[in-house]
Amino acid sequence: MPEWATDPRRRREAGRTPVSAPLADRHSDPVLELQRSAGNAAVARILARAPAATGATGSVHIAGVGDIKVHGGNLEEWAGTGAPDEVEVASESGKHFAKLEKLATARTRTDVKVTISPPHKEGENLNVGGGFVLEIKDARIKRYAVDGDAETWQVADFSSVKRTKITHTIGAS
Repeated sequence: MPEWATDPRRRREAGRTPVSAPLADRHSDPVLELQRSAGNAAVARILARAPAATGATGSVHIAGVGDIKVHGGNLEEWAGTGAPDEVEVASESGKHFAKLEKLATARTRTDVKVTISPPHKEGENLNVGGGFVLEIKDARIKRYAVDGDAETWQVADFSSVKRTKITHTIGAS
């Protein structure tokens, strides 16, 4: 019988991963390895800072209300070839809250300008602009709702929409 088979110390160490082995050899998931080394709370904070969505974003300008930063809705449909019946918007509630709510309840018609930034691909760091601008005439703000810091609403019942593609040329002239 070979000596290593009878030596109890060698039998115990035969099943272990060497301490000097790289982390990738010991664990296949880097998030789990980070969680083991930094802890659950630290990993949760890191993941919370990561961008949640890579879809189209933009802003809405309404006369008398101002610019409202938009982080959701159906902007990607408008950036494509479709022409939905309304612009659905998700934004953060802010100082514009009362004015926007008043427009929605009064059913007042107003002109609205929507700027749509292009969606970003995962891992993309450079944004050179582009996107679309929607110039909407005689629109109504509808279905305004607030839930905590988030608000949802629609720009609807408009008479016309002019869609302009924004392009930028990069290079030496």
